[in-house]
Amino acid sequence: MKKSAIFFFALLLCITFTSCGFPDGSISIKHSEYDHYYEMTAKFNPDRTHAVERWLDKELSTGDVSFSNTQIDGNITLDNQAIFYMKKSPGFLNIKLDKQKNSEAIYRKIRSVCEEINEVVR
Repeated sequence: MKKSAIFFFALLLCITFTSCGFPDGSISIKHSEYDHYYEMTAKFNPDRTHAVERWLDKELSTGDVSFSNTQIDGNITLDNQAIFYMKKSPGFLNIKLDKQKNSEAIYRKIRSVCEEINEVVR
């Protein structure tokens, strides 16, 4: 009886840890390239959110725009005429850029920033 209770408790503990997904070490970054748009989705340790915000501020912020300490779900227009969709919350970032609404230079800049997110979240 005592052994089965210990076994049940150990099994319950394993299931609990497995279902939590070990969020401190898991990183998922997906880049999608299509004819008309580019998209990047990143899921990462929420503790790295501040580093991601600093990176976005450094690379994209112009004028009065800051990405720090915000949750965003909407279209962003920067002073340099960049227009893109962003959804950002702790541990999550999605950027979608319509290539037809942006210049080639803006597309390359946004794509570069998104590709470098890989290093920022590690």
